[in-house]
Amino acid sequence: MAQPIYEWRPPAREWREQDLFNLPEDGHRYEIIDGSLHVTPPPGFGHHELADELRAALRAATPTGWRVIREAGLRAAGSNLIPDVTVLKPTAPADGTWIEAADVALVVEVESPSSRRHDRFTKPALYAEVGIPAYWRSSAATSAP
Repeated sequence: MAQPIYEWRPPAREWREQDLFNLPEDGHRYEIIDGSLHVTPPPGFGHHELADELRAALRAATPTGWRVIREAGLRAAGSNLIPDVTVLKPTAPADGTWIEAADVALVVEVESPSSRRHDRFTKPALYAEVGIPAYWRSSAATSAP
């Protein structure tokens, strides 16, 4: 079976949040960092399993009213990021696609080979810039195909 082909043109300006809704739902992670589109391939099973374990541990430890969300959209300093796990304050909206940094207590990134540079350098700086008080990074055990 052939892979579907998506025809789209990048905007003739910086990328914006609304542009993300026009991209295919193909398992890739599409994020905007400083107006540029960043695409990473779907993470491996080890990545997902570790993120699930971290989410479960955090859910068990958070007080009533706090929420622990997987892959929530986060607006941060003109960027649209998707942390692997996000702990939301009790004052955060009950539902939505994108959250504001003021509603976040902690973000967790599970580092994969395709995300290493952003998870180590780019994202921590953006999270700090918007005042997110805590950032954790963990590495998933990966193996080459």
